[in-house]
Amino acid sequence: MTDQPDNRVVDSLLAAAQRLEQAKSGFDVRGAVRDGLLGLEYHLDTLARELARDPSHEGAFEPALRQRAVRVESTLRSLMVRAWELLVMNDEELGRPEHARALAKELRAAEHAEISLVFDQLLSPQAID
Repeated sequence: MTDQPDNRVVDSLLAAAQRLEQAKSGFDVRGAVRDGLLGLEYHLDTLARELARDPSHEGAFEPALRQRAVRVESTLRSLMVRAWELLVMNDEELGRPEHARALAKELRAAEHAEISLVFDQLLSPQAID
């Protein structure tokens, strides 16, 4: 009987950042990046779908928040590119701590910006109706 691998996909950007911060080698960083990519893609896809909604549709981003949402989406896109750039590095280069720390810091900032955006959208006067 073979052991089934654990589902290591990380859907929280903060959890992905934490895994990166705990990585001790290039191999560990590569695993953390791979495990966090699907979560990052999920966040990006969800926000992109929300931005694609007709602005007059119920639940669409308020005009005042829409530009912030576009900036958050842009940040998530750049993080996806950054993550893929890391994956093409060799393990020795990837094992330098500044790579994991920089991506972890960017992931944390993106998560905070996204959460702030969601709360502001939920607390907007139209969301209360």
